[in-house]
Amino acid sequence: MADQKKTSANVFYRLNGDDRKLPLTSSSSDLCSIGMHSSYSASSSRDGSLGPDPGRTEGTDDLRNSIVHKWTHDQSIVCLVCSPKNGLLFCGTQDSYILILDLTTFQKLSMIKAHSGSVLCMHLAECETILFTGGSDSLVKIWNINVIHKRRSQRQVELLPTHIIYSLLDIGDIFSVAWIESTKTVLFGSQNASISFVHLGKISNDNADPSSMPSNRYDKFFDSTGRISDNSKQSLPLPGGDKDDCQSLPASRLIEVPSCNIIRYAHNGYVYAMDMISNIDAKSSLLGGTIPEEFDDVILSGGGDGIIKLWGFKDNKMTLLRSLDNSEPVLCIVTKQGDNYCTLYCGLANGTVNAWDLSTFQLVRSFEVGRGDIGCLGLCDGLLFIGTEEGVCKKPSLSDGTVVWLPSSDSCLAMSTFRMNDVSYLVSASMDNSVTLWNVNVLDRSCVKNRSDTNSVSINRMIEVLRKMVSFETVSKEPSKFLDQSRKCASFLRLLCKNLGAVKSVLLPVPDANPVVLATFQANKPNVTGKTARILWYGHYDVIEADHTDSWDTNPFEVTAVNGYLYGRGVSDNKGPLLAALYAVADLFRSNKLACDAVFLIEGEEEAGSYGFQKIVTKNKDMIGDIDWVLLSNSYWLDDNVPCLNYGLRGVVAADVEVWSDKPDRHSGVDGGVSREPTIDLINLLSKLNDDTGRVRLPNFYSTIKELADDELRLYEQITKKVKGAEISELMTKWRLPSLTVHRISVSGPGNSTVIPHAATASISIRIVPNQETSEVKKVLVDYISECFQDLRTENHMKIGMTHEAEPWLADTKNVAYQILYKNLQEAWGVEPIFIREGGSIPSIRFLEKTFNCEAAHIPTGQASDNAHLSNERLRITNLYKTKEVLEKTFNRLPCKN
Repeated sequence: MADQKKTSANVFYRLNGDDRKLPLTSSSSDLCSIGMHSSYSASSSRDGSLGPDPGRTEGTDDLRNSIVHKWTHDQSIVCLVCSPKNGLLFCGTQDSYILILDLTTFQKLSMIKAHSGSVLCMHLAECETILFTGGSDSLVKIWNINVIHKRRSQRQVELLPTHIIYSLLDIGDIFSVAWIESTKTVLFGSQNASISFVHLGKISNDNADPSSMPSNRYDKFFDSTGRISDNSKQSLPLPGGDKDDCQSLPASRLIEVPSCNIIRYAHNGYVYAMDMISNIDAKSSLLGGTIPEEFDDVILSGGGDGIIKLWGFKDNKMTLLRSLDNSEPVLCIVTKQGDNYCTLYCGLANGTVNAWDLSTFQLVRSFEVGRGDIGCLGLCDGLLFIGTEEGVCKKPSLSDGTVVWLPSSDSCLAMSTFRMNDVSYLVSASMDNSVTLWNVNVLDRSCVKNRSDTNSVSINRMIEVLRKMVSFETVSKEPSKFLDQSRKCASFLRLLCKNLGAVKSVLLPVPDANPVVLATFQANKPNVTGKTARILWYGHYDVIEADHTDSWDTNPFEVTAVNGYLYGRGVSDNKGPLLAALYAVADLFRSNKLACDAVFLIEGEEEAGSYGFQKIVTKNKDMIGDIDWVLLSNSYWLDDNVPCLNYGLRGVVAADVEVWSDKPDRHSGVDGGVSREPTIDLINLLSKLNDDTGRVRLPNFYSTIKELADDELRLYEQITKKVKGAEISELMTKWRLPSLTVHRISVSGPGNSTVIPHAATASISIRIVPNQETSEVKKVLVDYISECFQDLRTENHMKIGMTHEAEPWLADTKNVAYQILYKNLQEAWGVEPIFIREGGSIPSIRFLEKTFNCEAAHIPTGQASDNAHLSNERLRITNLYKTKEVLEKTFNRLPCKN
């Protein structure tokens, strides 16, 4: 056997773990379709960092924005195939599993124990219902792909094993597998340099002996890592799950490869790669020689001996036709056929790609792309993608010497190209245990002609707009730093609404604050009742600060798409839910199915107490018009599994209590004990606000709170049945009982331990519930603290300043809006939602109800684990889809209030 580049297959596939965090980005669909434009000016080095890389430059935005999504696994992904018809990605892992990933929601649908060793190769039949896998356990397995429920965002996919193929020879690892549909023949290349094949239509060994399976043999010559290497007899490794999230699979039919179907020493080295040219038409095929006249199917194989071999397959026999010498081990091959050419690309172990003309069997081009092995190749839209030990690069054409490196610095182990929904994609697996989905249309500037499609309001565009919105650092609590960013975001939203079809889209200026966006979409479909309802969607584009960026795994103001989630400040609160509503209306409008007037009222000060919002809405009430319903999505589920409808929020009364002395800051060693200290007086005051059990001591504070009614008790009981760990007493305490909190105490002076501060201030808030009037609570709070202060009989002074207030809100869960939302949620998620309340406050809900004399309904989008206001805020893409889906059905069904 010739000297190999790799002495063991598992040297090539043994991958070390890497805990480095990657700078991931989201999907990229161009914004030209909505009137926005991205700027491509910076250059990018191969690892994605800014700055020039001679001979390897391209716009950074083109490269980084081409990343649609990333997935991670705890082991390396060794092989993969895509099924665009099903919208699925199948990944074979080093630790013996097949991962099934959804290319629409980007969720992991299933993880299946496939082999007893690494899954080293995959092949998907052209019908995309049959999957073939080969592993380091010397087995080939055949699986039926069963999509149980094809509904977007909610479907199950099963892999049902139908056959297990094994050889009596010790063939070692299986590196390549192919399938001839016309003859129902499976072929596979192995570590022992053989090519084997089985014609499924002519299986004679129906009673194959399980004792002859590779896992039951002694003293195997090929003992690759991951296979059983001791001398104890092992049981038959039938498929089956051994992890909680794995499918449990039935046994398969065993097939033993007939000895006459094994081409021993097909190569003088490992058979790393195989490809097929099938259904050859002699009148149109460009294959050289007499091959088209003699064979309908040709197999191409590449080996560690550096040879490419062409085999004709006919009458269940393989005939060697040609040998093409590449001088270096051939690790991967891919063929490309056109009107006037038939080209074979070979990836070699020395970092070189050879291109062969299969019409003349001549080497027409050879180019080096980097040091190390070229383990995989892909062709798409005229681009050749090359996976190397240095990462992934693209080459526009053979005649162009330019090689552009994608922002991936780890060794590429597998790749595939495909086209889905008129968009071309590349998917690659890297040494860092990640899988990356790339938008080829963004990678290739020649493909941007499709960006002018203004009729498409797709989910991908919604995610891309969210990426743009998150890039605006709209922190309303720090206007001195972020005022310009907030105003740019407001302008972006105004133009977005206009380009999506809003008849009116304006900015309402708020003095000394961020503007309010007002946009109106007019109905373009007659309502069956003859009346057109007007629905107001309330949201906000401002976000909480993200000061401690070292606690984030990614840049908080750059959307990171990984494992089915979008990470970034504001994706869940509230930019993602806002866009779900906006694109729901836009899709209805675009398809002439909008049966209501949809009014969007989007503020930029919600996280700062909605400063100025009520005044600007009142001032522009006539411009906004009559409103029948208010909808919003500004909270989260109770857990990560059960969809919710929110029907109640506590209100808030916030105040600063300051105690000060006429004397300046003093030294405790000089004046300590001489007079009453403001800080001690303040602490004494605060101690009188709550009793030992935590109940608020304000007079008659609990007198107006209603007892729990039977109807609401049943809602709480439903929650405890569906949400693990939920307890009625705890939920009631957080949702329907008031509370008082001391948030912080600040003092004057330099803050060292020897100073007696001349002033001390405490920030407090009271969360109030329905039937507690905000004005009454404020009055009682001021009177009570003033009385307690007088009882101190101190020479110091005290004042109370109100800093923020919001009324509590409680909705009728039996009204029309909630009944419609309940049904639509149940239909979308396949489970009954639960009704919940929140302990927090949203100042604008009750105000909007009273201003427009209507009712509000609140549909949470995010999960409990979204980390809103915390580090690593995220939003599951499935939740974004579902909210948009639910709202599309809801907007048109809400009636007029009269």
